[in-house]
Amino acid sequence: MTALPVSEAATVGAEPVQAQARRLTAAGAQGARGRVGIWARYLVLAAQPHTPPPFTAVDLIWGPVVSEPTRGQWWQLEIRTNADQATVPSVKVRALTRTDPLSAPPEQLEFIRYMVQVPALGETLDYRNRHTGQALLPGWHQFHRYFVPHRAAASELEAGMPQTCEFLGHVLTLVHVSRGRRWEAWPEAKVLMLDPELLVGTGRNFKDAEGRRLPQQPQRQDYTYVPFEPTDYRRMIEAGMNLFVVSPVQEPFVRTQAVFYIRSPDGQPPLQYPTDLFRANYLGPVMFMDEPAIIMVGDKLVHNTLRYFSDAATLLEKRTRATYLGDGPYGAYRLEKALRQRGVNLGDMRLMQPHIPSWETLFETTFYQMKGGGSGLVHEGRYQPEPFDRAVARFSGRQRRHTPAELLAYHFAFLRGGTRPFDKHWGTSIYGQCDTNLAAQAVTMAYDWGARYVWFWTSDHDHHLPWPEQLALAQRLKRHASQHTRRSIFKPAPKLDVAIAIPNGYFLSLENLWWVRVLDKQGQNQAWRRYQRLMQRALEAVHRCLDQKLSFDITVDDGRSIRGYRRVLHIDDRD
Repeated sequence: MTALPVSEAATVGAEPVQAQARRLTAAGAQGARGRVGIWARYLVLAAQPHTPPPFTAVDLIWGPVVSEPTRGQWWQLEIRTNADQATVPSVKVRALTRTDPLSAPPEQLEFIRYMVQVPALGETLDYRNRHTGQALLPGWHQFHRYFVPHRAAASELEAGMPQTCEFLGHVLTLVHVSRGRRWEAWPEAKVLMLDPELLVGTGRNFKDAEGRRLPQQPQRQDYTYVPFEPTDYRRMIEAGMNLFVVSPVQEPFVRTQAVFYIRSPDGQPPLQYPTDLFRANYLGPVMFMDEPAIIMVGDKLVHNTLRYFSDAATLLEKRTRATYLGDGPYGAYRLEKALRQRGVNLGDMRLMQPHIPSWETLFETTFYQMKGGGSGLVHEGRYQPEPFDRAVARFSGRQRRHTPAELLAYHFAFLRGGTRPFDKHWGTSIYGQCDTNLAAQAVTMAYDWGARYVWFWTSDHDHHLPWPEQLALAQRLKRHASQHTRRSIFKPAPKLDVAIAIPNGYFLSLENLWWVRVLDKQGQNQAWRRYQRLMQRALEAVHRCLDQKLSFDITVDDGRSIRGYRRVLHIDDRD
């Protein structure tokens, strides 16, 4: 390697962070023009002692500044496992950004294009958002901070390049700079137009072999399950599914398709770090958080002692937070833990998978799960009109035959009303027990109401939804979505007519609340009468909205401002 040229810039100095950010941003255009054709070699300084870094060298290459279709700077990074330039990079990442990544604070970096090349596999992928046409990035928390090299605050410049950068939790030290590097196109790049606003799929990597429903009377029967094959994935993708849980063997069937996938970092072949984490369609190892409310209700350490509604609401909030922010099977830091256990040196990086919705039966607890930090909630949809009508009549005191749309509106109002105050997302899933006459309406109406998730349950006797029915529902949703363009779920939610707000600590359940011990079994004590009044008044409000064709949500008044509604209707339990 040649020696470094004499430094071309003054010392950064100890200026305030805000001033430094403004200066770096203002200098971005000038820096970009000055770096075209530069190739800079950095070596890695491990941020954890006595542990080798997961890669040794990082090359940064600056391409052209373009003005069409929008002004931006092309750049590329290459990661190698050793410092030998002849070593084939484990991954190349190429991007077009509005500013130079080394001349702007990481959080201000805006991507126009994002491409990944894995030389060992011959894969070159261009990830785009099908709704905007812009770059689609991996979903890791603080992706810009950790996965894009940026100039260390204390670094000076050498030959126009930072002497020191931060990247993937480690430090990069500059060892070589040269100019005149030729920028070559990637004509072989496969464009993946991905839809992050509607995730359709099942929670398993297998299907039933029977291809039909098995009778569950007089005795329950389970199905025979077989792993998905390449032809199955092609059928599911054609039907409109775009989210898959895969084994390592199945991963090649989906990773180069315009779909998202979930997989464990373990197995053969194992997840490649950091290569596979640059894939924008790899979401992580966790698809969902399993039923926080149901698990709480079934916990003998809880339900024999839990007494009040407020006990349940507060405990559910804490349990959701503890699980979501943990590194267990349903935690946002599960991948981080698995990689560290494999010996991967992550430095000071916190690797967080932020989007892990609860998959939950007790939809009425949505608000408290979101308050606890949950990222969303998918309801276990076993929608059946007759049991619903009976449950409502038990509290309302009047018989009403609800239409399928009214039944669904009631459930979705909790989901949307519980996630909206926290800017989170919701969805529904269809189970084998769902009335087949309204399953299609459930998935299309969920889409119309703004759901992000439409899932299907695979496995376990009558809970299982046969695979042909999953395909048919996905196809129905795909047709519906193509004919009914909706507002982006990532934009501010549209104003609705009514928010039905209940007191903080309460939740409205049509189920048997045997585990809320303050309620007596006979339904006669004061606590029960107060709850009965609350339920009756809430149901009256729901029915008024349904009869008057008003859009509505059901939410909780915990003191925060309830916005986005023309009217807020407060419901209480007072005599």
